[in-house]
Amino acid sequence: MSIQVLNHPDAGVDAKAAVGQSITDTSGQVRDRRLTREDVPNEWHHPVFEADDFIIEGPASVEIVDRSGQQIQMEAVREALDRFMLSEREPGIISDKHDDVPVGVPLWDWTTDDGQRYETVVEGDRFQLVSNLGNETTMSKLARLRCLNGDYGGYSITVYSNEEVAKPDGTCVTTNCDLHAVTIGHEDLVMNPAADFDVVDFKHGGILEASIRRRLRRRDSMTGRVEQKLRDSSSSSSQGDDSLAASLLDRLRD
Repeated sequence: MSIQVLNHPDAGVDAKAAVGQSITDTSGQVRDRRLTREDVPNEWHHPVFEADDFIIEGPASVEIVDRSGQQIQMEAVREALDRFMLSEREPGIISDKHDDVPVGVPLWDWTTDDGQRYETVVEGDRFQLVSNLGNETTMSKLARLRCLNGDYGGYSITVYSNEEVAKPDGTCVTTNCDLHAVTIGHEDLVMNPAADFDVVDFKHGGILEASIRRRLRRRDSMTGRVEQKLRDSSSSSSQGDDSLAASLLDRLRD
């Protein structure tokens, strides 16, 4: 079985290294791809690196035809939800950009310190989902950062369509499915135009951060603040601020 390195392009094998060779000398140019505090605005250090919980919530799927010509009936999602949430052998995951990489877990519900309650439920024409993003890996830290800066704002579900109805116009309507993952990513990756989420809470030690006492809508979130910070840094005489801005943008482009 081959090794897949998520952030390496598939450029083939270096001609100087033979397939099957074991390399014991690890000297050479070091590229550290980890996300560090120097890459992140100061006000986001806590939610990205320290907060025990980072909660997002919103519609993961809505019963409308998506951009691929598929519609998933909410009854099919309702029947698949318990296995997705409760299975010990095949648990559902919150993934990153449709990669098979977990960056969080789904939650049945979440209540903030000020009493706001969010719930995972299939009701009416929508599947409303609460998720908790981790920060134990570089991918999960980047996911938190991208949610805060507005780059990530959409859910997209991964299902296996067990039964579907093919309509004359080419639309497929899924009437029975297995729900495997809900991915987060940029709106370009979101097939269902109504599936977006909000950052609703980040907690550490049971203390609700003052800056997140209201729901941070994707279109009215911290995006403007970080863009202004980057613009200010580009006109500043401080080389440190310039390098922070460039580093942050480079990380997000990876």
